[in-house]
Amino acid sequence: MSQFAIQARQKKTFKPSTKKKIQLTFENLTVKTIPQRKKILFCEYGQPTQSKTVLDNISGTICPGQFVAMLGSSGSGKTTFLNFLSGRTTGLGASLRMTGKILINGKDRAKLPGSEALSCYVQQDDILFQTMTVRECLVFAAKLRLGGNLESKLERVDEVIKDLRLTKCQNTKIGGALVKGVSGGERKRASIGVELITDPQLIFLDEPTTGLDSFTAASVMETLRALAASGRTVISTIHQPNTEIFDNFDRLMLVAQGKIIYFNEANLATDYFAKIGYECPSMSNPADYFMTIMSAENPNEDISEDDEDEDDNGKPKKSEAEIQRDYTKKINYLLEQYNKSELRNDYAYVSKDVSPIHSNEIYSATAGWFAQLGLLTKRSFNNIIRLPDVLALRYGGLVACALCIDIIFQRLKGNAMGVQDRNGCLFFIAVAMSFNSILGTILLFPEERPVFLREAHNKMYTVSAYFFGKLLSELPSSILSPIIHASCLYFSVGLNNNTPWKFPIHIVIEMLMYFAGAAYTLIISVAFTDKKVAVSLIPILLAPFMLLSGFIVPPSYMPLWLEPFNKISFYRYGYQALMINEYTDLVIECMEIPPNKMGHCDPLKDAQFTETMEQSMGYLCLLIIGCMALSLWIMKVLSHKAY
Repeated sequence: MSQFAIQARQKKTFKPSTKKKIQLTFENLTVKTIPQRKKILFCEYGQPTQSKTVLDNISGTICPGQFVAMLGSSGSGKTTFLNFLSGRTTGLGASLRMTGKILINGKDRAKLPGSEALSCYVQQDDILFQTMTVRECLVFAAKLRLGGNLESKLERVDEVIKDLRLTKCQNTKIGGALVKGVSGGERKRASIGVELITDPQLIFLDEPTTGLDSFTAASVMETLRALAASGRTVISTIHQPNTEIFDNFDRLMLVAQGKIIYFNEANLATDYFAKIGYECPSMSNPADYFMTIMSAENPNEDISEDDEDEDDNGKPKKSEAEIQRDYTKKINYLLEQYNKSELRNDYAYVSKDVSPIHSNEIYSATAGWFAQLGLLTKRSFNNIIRLPDVLALRYGGLVACALCIDIIFQRLKGNAMGVQDRNGCLFFIAVAMSFNSILGTILLFPEERPVFLREAHNKMYTVSAYFFGKLLSELPSSILSPIIHASCLYFSVGLNNNTPWKFPIHIVIEMLMYFAGAAYTLIISVAFTDKKVAVSLIPILLAPFMLLSGFIVPPSYMPLWLEPFNKISFYRYGYQALMINEYTDLVIECMEIPPNKMGHCDPLKDAQFTETMEQSMGYLCLLIIGCMALSLWIMKVLSHKAY
């Protein structure tokens, strides 16, 4: 054992847990894929896939105070195993089916409602807001997930910061693509801290050392080892640990082809495998050697151009089927030896430190809905104002677009020949306002989707609180943008200013167009996980609504089958309201029209509008409410299916 590992074990970092200790037992756990047919939209076709065994009748017990590291090659089933152990199976239910039992202190977890409050899950990616400081992330989680007064919550935050050695960076932003922030190790410890804020007894981690250098990874492992030493149960998958990290493990679980081929003390593993014919070479990392044992030989490895049918020893190369057959035979041999070994984990064992848990002992504090709304609104608003470059580009583009319209349509004429210019100006005002909101909304949810899904699964807040919090945080921009846009061009292009209420109504209509563009785009934003797909769909889905606005194609020229789409075109109602506001009380000089020539002295009559301005604005409001309601429903569905 290295000196580093010895110091890690001796170092007391966390206070002993005062909560009831947790023993996790899994009995005859089997997970298989559910046969499914290929699907296009809602239509299925083809033959169903064959069922595949992901986890094959595994059993074992994890006692409190143990740090269990789970190793296995890609496709071995270790991540699926971790997900089912932690209860994160909502999204997997459609494709995987589990049989067997998972027990908490001897009681079936399925009969313990709310048992997820006893555990936490730290994902492989560090999913935190880049503009928030480490302390703000912890305070946010504490206010939402802890009971008691504010003072006790802040004391818990201070305790976690001290335990995870985050004191020096507690006021530093997390950082990301747009913000410089903490180091990788500090970000990982901050992610762990957010989950530890409730002092859970079961801690699950999915490859916590991914992307970290060796020293930082060893530091994270030391933290996990100290957590286990305080009486908590820590279970983690890990990818290729070095020797110093390996020495920090209490117990080692090796998973291959969905089977456990070793589960016992980590420091006994090398001697055990040496006895069954797999001796780890001296001066080698045991973890690397075990990974070699559990990995199938690559059928295309070491194939030369001159002789593709022979290996380096001149023997015929094995086919892929032969390699897979030999690999399965090896894993079955290792499983057989493990089942006969005295080191085999006894899943029927019950630790003396545990006692049965009852439903009334499981407590999960959650802030009220309005408290959630306030915290989420504040976080989202801070996230906006802490990215000044993004704000500058957003409003700079808005002003530039207004100036372009100003240059092209300035000094609109008040005669029949200038009607087309005036109509075009109003149409492009509606388009520019909606597209400004579209560009600001299309990536609004995809950027925060991982954070939202993690926090919603942890029941930190309701989906509706998050949704309305986002809307409230965007409200100042939704009001300010139309005011800036209208102020830059309304008077300079010469729009109707005969009465003092024309300009304010124009601003209100632009606000409704801004909200409508955002509401329509929000449906796409929440429905598609891929940013590129969401952005690509914008012109495809919104261009037809622009064509149906009444500016490009008069309503009388539209086929009847397009009428339903015309009714839900927010461009139609926005353009219609702008036109009515503009031409009502506006005197158009018709004397300049030559005899026998078509004139446009009554633009509103020529436009064939069927609604009044008030009705147009009312329909816009209904479309906005309907689109937002649909977006909220989609978000609720996603939050249930994500994990």
